[in-house]
Amino acid sequence: MSLKKLISPESIAIVGVSDKPGFGRSVCLNALSSRDTGRLYFVNPKREELFGQKCYPSISELPEAVDCVVIATAAHTVAGLLEESGRLGAGAAIVFASGFAEEGSDEGDRLEQEVIETARKYGMKVQGPNCFGMMNNVDKINLWAGHTHWDPDDDAHGIAVIAQSGFVAAEIINTGFMNISYAISTGNGNIVSLEECMEYTVEDDNVSVVALYLEGVRDAARFTAALGRAAELRKPVVVMKAGRSEKGAISAASHTGSLAGSGKAYDSVFKKYGVIPAYNLEEFVCLSQTMSVLGGNFPESPNLFALSFSGGETTLTADLAEDFGLELPDISDAAKEEIQKYIPSFAAAKNPLDATTALFRDEEKTIGILRALQAEESIGAITIGTNVSQTEDATTAALCRAIAAAKETDAVSKPIFAIPSFEGSRHQGSRRILEDAGVPLMSSMATSFGCLKRITAFSGYDWKARTLKPCVGNGKGGMEAKALSEFDSKNELKKYGIPVPAQAIVRSAGELTEAAAGMKYPLALKINSDEILHKTDAGCVALNVKDADEAKTAYLQIIENAGKNAPGTRTDGVLVQEMAPAGVEIIIGASNDAQFGPMVLVGLGGVFVELFKDTALYPAPLNSGEALELLKSLKGYRLLTGFRGSKPCDIQALADTIVRIGDYAYGHRDEVKEMDLNPVFVYPEGEGVCAVDALIVKW
Repeated sequence: MSLKKLISPESIAIVGVSDKPGFGRSVCLNALSSRDTGRLYFVNPKREELFGQKCYPSISELPEAVDCVVIATAAHTVAGLLEESGRLGAGAAIVFASGFAEEGSDEGDRLEQEVIETARKYGMKVQGPNCFGMMNNVDKINLWAGHTHWDPDDDAHGIAVIAQSGFVAAEIINTGFMNISYAISTGNGNIVSLEECMEYTVEDDNVSVVALYLEGVRDAARFTAALGRAAELRKPVVVMKAGRSEKGAISAASHTGSLAGSGKAYDSVFKKYGVIPAYNLEEFVCLSQTMSVLGGNFPESPNLFALSFSGGETTLTADLAEDFGLELPDISDAAKEEIQKYIPSFAAAKNPLDATTALFRDEEKTIGILRALQAEESIGAITIGTNVSQTEDATTAALCRAIAAAKETDAVSKPIFAIPSFEGSRHQGSRRILEDAGVPLMSSMATSFGCLKRITAFSGYDWKARTLKPCVGNGKGGMEAKALSEFDSKNELKKYGIPVPAQAIVRSAGELTEAAAGMKYPLALKINSDEILHKTDAGCVALNVKDADEAKTAYLQIIENAGKNAPGTRTDGVLVQEMAPAGVEIIIGASNDAQFGPMVLVGLGGVFVELFKDTALYPAPLNSGEALELLKSLKGYRLLTGFRGSKPCDIQALADTIVRIGDYAYGHRDEVKEMDLNPVFVYPEGEGVCAVDALIVKW
């Protein structure tokens, strides 16, 4: 069933209306401010009238079966009211009360289960419990349980705010300057979930940006499918993820398991699906509003031109651009010559540009500069220092009009971003001049430049170059797992085309002599055990074994050390393998995230993986382009490209190996918990790779 009766109801009943401070009063006043109140009904058996509106004794005595029932009464009354509403044909409900499953008590769980069962019985879309309500700024329906900056006559909209925190949602919609289409507080989200709200708003033509305050995901497959659909529609999704701590990571037997924390899993999913992350509320608001105002006019290149009217602001701009990795390229001589026509002779035409205060009120010259930048192919977008005061200001208004005129006369089609020196006021008149022309008024300089880095990244995102299969967890996080031996692990990977050294298991000195005869020295010998995971620490590894005599001595020593240093562990002979030639050491791993399923990890391998933790994580499966992007995100990537005279490595072979590991992990996601290939030796271009050591852990 669609969410239409919840988000765009044609008839509404509010149960528990009151004139006392609280949800029952606030939602009444908000609902009365809606555009159409002709089918709005109040229910309170103790009142005949409230705020000029007739009150009915019960839901059953209303003149009609309403689309949506808003319940502003105590937790213990909710199930009965839903039963009555559902029996009469209501299709949706909003429940404000707390005291349900969020409390973690038996009574709260019982009450929530009653609500869930009643909703299922009647096919009702129930928002909450424990929520702040819903505001529909498209159809002008306000069912919010707190104060809102609500202007029924203001038709600026575009953002769907979906929040798992009522308080955060309330703070966002009270900014008074966001183009909100819908604000939805999901509350406990056990009936109408965040994922379902995403699906609805992603497909809604009145939504140009989906803004999520996210604490957790219930259905990863549904969540990522909605992200994939947004990517296909080129509809930005801005997410502020709360609870990013590494405490969510589960200690594991492998390096991969300990490095792939829950926060990193979300980051990797966001990267795959083109999500724009926000790391605080100021960024969340700035990114959402900016993307809404742009209306799809995103930068065609990440290169910016920064225009200011102050030397100090120009210097700060240059510093911040460098801090956030934004490019302010030199402009062509032709552009310099053209810009110089519009600035004082003592000013220099360069990027960033201090146009001086002489241009503050000169609309013609400001437009001239912007027109010159429109013709400059190296520039993808323009930033303009724009400080908006609390009250109407002639200087600011003149600058805003000049910027708007440049856009509205089609002199400039490139995106323009108005950036104040610090977070301050947003005088509606000046702001509207800019936003009506498609120019966002952003936040403070530091916040804005951080956001611009992510906006330009989104602009370059191509969903067609990604493997956007929904991420699926398997719910086996708490189950007991068992490691395969190194021999079995490498044999399994070999089936997937992963190069491994020649190897054999020997259980006697005679078998060792026979196996070694078919191999090239030097050899490596290791105890074969699925219980001794750290073989070197147990003295159960011998490397660079040069001949048969050394091999026999090493074999006997390993057997002895296993019994002495790891008594009681299960062993099955000794693994003997050819020593692979040394190469650049890389770790490739996979960890099966409880929610999102297999995640591929790459980084510097060997002992460096724990020392530097230079790793990158990405959801499986992935293609060659994604694998190459993953490698390029490493700080140590230069080691692969030829560093200080070394030969460039076979990066394509490494990328192909990463893809195969991703395919293996995704194809075996119901049985593989985690895996490590560490180290993988990467050889010079054209010579491939070799997985020297491997560990697979299965449920």
